[in-house]
Amino acid sequence: FQMTNSSRNGKNDDLMTNQEEDTERGQWDGKFDFLMSMIAYAVGLGNVWRFPYLCYKNGGGTFLVAYSFFFVLAAVPIFVMEVSIGQFLQKGAMEMWRMCPLFKGVGIGNVVIAFMCIAYFCVIVSWAVFYMISSFNSTFPWETCNNWWNTANCLSGNENATVANALRLKLKLLNQTTETSVEQFWEKRVLYQTDSIDEFGGIQWELLTIMFFAWLIIYFALWKGITSARKFVYFCALFPYFLIFVLLIRGLTLDGASTGISFYLTPNMTKLADTTVWKDAGTQVFYSYGVGFGALIALGSHNKRDHNCFRDAVVMCFINGSTSIIAGFAIFSILGHMSVIANKDISEIVKPGVGLAFLAYPEVATRLPLKQLWAFLFFLMITILGLDSQVCMMEGLFTALEDAFPILRRHKKIALGVCCFGFFLLGIPMVTYSGVHWLNLFDQYGASGYALLFVVFFEVIGLSWGFGAEKIRVAIKSMTGIQLSGIWVLLWKFASPLTSFLLFIFCVVYYKPLYYAGTHQPYPTWANVFGFFLSSCSMLSIPLYALYYLIFENRHLSFKERLIRGVRPTSLSDNGTQRAEEMTFLPTNK
Repeated sequence: FQMTNSSRNGKNDDLMTNQEEDTERGQWDGKFDFLMSMIAYAVGLGNVWRFPYLCYKNGGGTFLVAYSFFFVLAAVPIFVMEVSIGQFLQKGAMEMWRMCPLFKGVGIGNVVIAFMCIAYFCVIVSWAVFYMISSFNSTFPWETCNNWWNTANCLSGNENATVANALRLKLKLLNQTTETSVEQFWEKRVLYQTDSIDEFGGIQWELLTIMFFAWLIIYFALWKGITSARKFVYFCALFPYFLIFVLLIRGLTLDGASTGISFYLTPNMTKLADTTVWKDAGTQVFYSYGVGFGALIALGSHNKRDHNCFRDAVVMCFINGSTSIIAGFAIFSILGHMSVIANKDISEIVKPGVGLAFLAYPEVATRLPLKQLWAFLFFLMITILGLDSQVCMMEGLFTALEDAFPILRRHKKIALGVCCFGFFLLGIPMVTYSGVHWLNLFDQYGASGYALLFVVFFEVIGLSWGFGAEKIRVAIKSMTGIQLSGIWVLLWKFASPLTSFLLFIFCVVYYKPLYYAGTHQPYPTWANVFGFFLSSCSMLSIPLYALYYLIFENRHLSFKERLIRGVRPTSLSDNGTQRAEEMTFLPTNK
């Protein structure tokens, strides 16, 4: 391939972009549409649900040290790279690799990972809506221990110290421990949770119904493309921040908040030797910033070519990181308060599973004036964060599919409806009594961990070494007029790929089977094997497509020529002065 000026060439048949297609795929209208869409996508449940849970699981401050390391070396560089290349090429995650076709399997891997994540996000939304509906009661159902689902070892936060201590002493003699009323509501009422993934149980019909309506909302938010999506993401991007700060202020005023904050900020340096901490921190960086899912590439592809995507991307990175940190303060101040009530060490107060946010938020809601209002708003926030991230991920997935199969664009409403209904069916196992275990399996194996790291590594290699890190820098200058420092080239070529590769190796060498939350009981062997299958769906797409390309594409060429054509990028003008809208990709005759 070679970079050329389309005005000098009369042949437009093989252009990677054309005016008609750009018009069909749509562009952001307002100046802040793109920034708001990135906030809606990247700032979500990963910040207020997954980040605090992983931080709690890995020793608080220890996790923050590892997280900061990956933020600098991986999150920011890759985030900027994905957004910029999407805007420059005006293509989704799969079709953009026509400039380096040997790496098209990376785009397929992006789509598969997004598929895995989309499969369970609406389940989390259904949990939040269930709590939101439950908050209309004058007394919260998670506030007392006199409900049908409560057991004898239930301890309510409303119990006085004498009663609470007597119950703890009694259970200690029976070799049992107390459980808070909040925990029992979560496990025994919301989830009907079984002890293992083998115990499938029945379907939690209330969650299934909520999940169905969540998918209806997502469908109507997307059925007119980004025109309808932009209206949805503006509200969804801004409203949750008000609620996060309210939660933070109230949490910091609770008794015991300082204990939680101390746990959050104080690193246990010995834990830094635990590879699980680094694996979780690294995957959380990629997960919370949304790299490797293809959505950032798709969102960037809807920009006008002269949009200052670099500014928006850098601003977004710091907004995202700050949101995670603030959410951590809010959650850990509440956990400190819960440790005082339960008279336990904070590391033992709740099981560090995917439901951590659904244990902390209800607790603080019981201690607010106008508690029904605040509980409703808190869970509305979780609902909105889940829906807006889901809408943006679906837009990224569908953009990639539309670019690869243009016929879908002409029948968008039907294709989108089929897609949404398919994801609804896929989510049904996750609203059974063992559903939370299935969700954890998809989360750990399919949408993060090994699979995400592997795909991101090859994505960075393909872009920084295949297309060329220096050429990305020139492309950014051609679009924005900003001349980036050579440090960015070093980050793209060396720091980011090396970081993701070493992290992937650590995960493989120090592999630990998946355990049930808060226990030392591992998932059954078949479940971990199935988890590896989920990971392999995205990972194997890269080598398999490369083999397909080398064997079946351009068969009239020698193997060496096919290999060169598969990795040789088009060349940008050295001074980067070509107008971005005049840059197109044409097949070379060499």
